[in-house]
Amino acid sequence: MDETLRRALYDFGTLVKVYAFLPALSIVVAVGWREFYAIPAFLLTAVVAAGLGRGLEAVFDAPDEVDGMSAGVITVSVGWFVAGLLSALPLLLVAWTVRLQPPMLAAPEMTVSLATFLAPVDAVFEGMSGVTGTGFSMASDPGQLPRSLQWWRSLIQWVGGIGVVVLAAAFVSSEESDSFSAVHGNMAPTESIRSTTAGTAAALWWLLALLTVASACWLWLVGMTPWAALNHAMTGVTTGGFTITASSIESYGDPVLEAALLPVMTVGAVSFSLLFFLFRGDLDRIWGDAQTTWLFGALAVGTALTVGVLLATVSYPTAAASVRYGTFQLVSGLTCTGFQTDTGLGGSWAAPGLLAVTLSMIVGGAAGSTAGGVKIVRVRRLLLDAPEHGMDVYDPSESTADTAGGASAAFDTAAIIAVLWFGLLFVTSLVALLVLPNGYATANVLFEVASVQSNVGLSAGIVDATIPASLKVTLVFAMWIGRLEIVPVLVTGQLLYEEVS
Repeated sequence: MDETLRRALYDFGTLVKVYAFLPALSIVVAVGWREFYAIPAFLLTAVVAAGLGRGLEAVFDAPDEVDGMSAGVITVSVGWFVAGLLSALPLLLVAWTVRLQPPMLAAPEMTVSLATFLAPVDAVFEGMSGVTGTGFSMASDPGQLPRSLQWWRSLIQWVGGIGVVVLAAAFVSSEESDSFSAVHGNMAPTESIRSTTAGTAAALWWLLALLTVASACWLWLVGMTPWAALNHAMTGVTTGGFTITASSIESYGDPVLEAALLPVMTVGAVSFSLLFFLFRGDLDRIWGDAQTTWLFGALAVGTALTVGVLLATVSYPTAAASVRYGTFQLVSGLTCTGFQTDTGLGGSWAAPGLLAVTLSMIVGGAAGSTAGGVKIVRVRRLLLDAPEHGMDVYDPSESTADTAGGASAAFDTAAIIAVLWFGLLFVTSLVALLVLPNGYATANVLFEVASVQSNVGLSAGIVDATIPASLKVTLVFAMWIGRLEIVPVLVTGQLLYEEVS
């Protein structure tokens, strides 16, 4: 076997072994809520993950003289997908435990939402939606789910938002990790905040924990119950979007709470390295960060555009309602959070309003944040450098590749990712239009697919447990590929093809 693949499998084993800590921790929650029937499901998931991880570590060694970055890309790509599968196990197993009603476990009566996860494809969809921070749910009313599963959905989004590789690096890395570096520019911070991988990862987790506690206290103060505040803080700060209510944030119908969630969502879309330096008092980095300036500019312009469209199309009876709902949906879309205060977007919003939010979801938040999308830094690069690069078409002798150096390389990278991103969006949308029943507007389907691929979770009312299984599987892959920003998946495919051939 190729040494690079051996190294990747060894690192993958370590990652999965660390991931086993999550279901083990969730046993404590099940005990606290006296949901003892859920304990076997979490225990079995922990055993499977730990056993798989230790088995891979025992079979494969970790050779030093290998292409560490290639091995890291494989570890990250495969690891994120398997994390989604492992995240589905507690949902599937708890549902079947309640279905079978084993003696001595005192399982409750089955609910409609929990019964959804009897189907493996729905459990896998939910698990992948969680670990990729997407936020679409197969459960019609997550409030019907056991508290331990509500916690599990929030936990996998909390961990998946900042990255399962970052979780592993915080525990097992004593020096620079190639797997960590493979996502360092995208899902991890845009620059190191500690001298070692483990130090950087640990600092990230402390920062995320601090932001989560602060957000939970904030949401509790404005009216949420402590349990709801904790869950929504975990999925809000990491721009995940899972809720524990039937209709997302619309269930509360509270404009004060909606306003309180705006800064929570926005924080998650800012680069975590920038937040770290902000907490350390290094304000110069804040004022000089072009990406953050563009992010807040996009929030302002996007909000004005969306509200203006809603006013022009008379989507709501009053101007105040247009401002309220337009602002929240735009911020939720651009930050890739997916909290929703109007779950009837597919019917109440005209196509121009949906397209405005669709564009915001495609743009996404800052690189180094938990948000998805193409990323604001790449959009900025494309907008600023496109005119200069366009001149090459008319005068190749003035190629910016000779004069711009790194700027040209950054533009090329942004252009490649954008082209691949829109190509995937086209293919997935085409599949959706082919398999969905007639009657869905193209604008609504495009909105839904962009939300899935950007790992957002805003819905026009299409994705639920009733869609064809073939579309569910397609969207599972779209969530995974979108979270990894496409290129690592392509590189992994090429490396594995070269190995088997």
